[in-house]
Amino acid sequence: MAHPKTGGYLPVPNVQELAQTWNGSGELVPDRYVRTEEAAAEEVAAGCALPVVDLGRLLDPRSSEQELANLGSACQHWGYFQLINHGVPEEVIRDVRRDITEFFKLPLEAKKACAQAPDDIQGYGQGFVFSETQKLDWADMIYLKLRPMESRNMRFWPAQPPSFRNSVDRFSTEVAKVTSSLLRLLAVDMGVEPERLLEKFGGQPQTMKVTYYPLCRQASDVLGLSPHTDACAVTLLLHVNDVQSLQTRRDDGKWHAVEPLEGAFIVNVGDTLEASTVTLGPNNLRTKVHYLPRSHYSGKNIKRNAIFL
Repeated sequence: MAHPKTGGYLPVPNVQELAQTWNGSGELVPDRYVRTEEAAAEEVAAGCALPVVDLGRLLDPRSSEQELANLGSACQHWGYFQLINHGVPEEVIRDVRRDITEFFKLPLEAKKACAQAPDDIQGYGQGFVFSETQKLDWADMIYLKLRPMESRNMRFWPAQPPSFRNSVDRFSTEVAKVTSSLLRLLAVDMGVEPERLLEKFGGQPQTMKVTYYPLCRQASDVLGLSPHTDACAVTLLLHVNDVQSLQTRRDDGKWHAVEPLEGAFIVNVGDTLEASTVTLGPNNLRTKVHYLPRSHYSGKNIKRNAIFL
């Protein structure tokens, strides 16, 4: 996956600041955020129990075969799973959660110190806005390029709180290890040499997008995050706080509310890995493995402040 193309993004109002003034005003939500038909168009099923995959069992020769079958089933039938025993130290997750939370608590002027530029997706703001009439997500974000190291532009990395940069750097290192392990294991499930999959995806960029969904008094009329798939190999999602916001849509046409396990990563098989499962067989023959009935995910029903990494 290449980094998103840059250029042409339009500035829009800060949603966190808008929510602070608007929620107590009694006025209707601004029209550019109203997406009532989209928000209500499809049925939402509560209590989605995603498959749970144990990385520790995958790496243990005594249990790897059984757990690999579990991994393959999750990818082929869901496209999502919750990853436990992933090996990322608890203090690394704790620190990055703490610093992200503290960043979004900063005054707006302090956050604007790392605001996006018109020609770059990195930084604080709301990206992918191309027209003055485009409907907007009820969310703010900070987007950072993490790897390769030379892709980092520290002008967009918050200096406050002081530990933010170190926390994100440590988190990036640990997540890269998890991703490498997953790619190797997925290759085994696909029946190809792990080095072939790592050669294709191992050097791909690593990015971090943190989305903040402010409280919305008209939660049924807005979307925190537009429905989409990810144009990458895999995405690792982490709830920063305890507010449920993630929904996934499967081939049954329903949106399913996801309840994350504490400390687990929610792993999403991205578009590029899905496409590659039919082209990476031995000697470039097509394989029989095909991951995921195309899944979408979204942030919806913003009834409390939610933060998703």
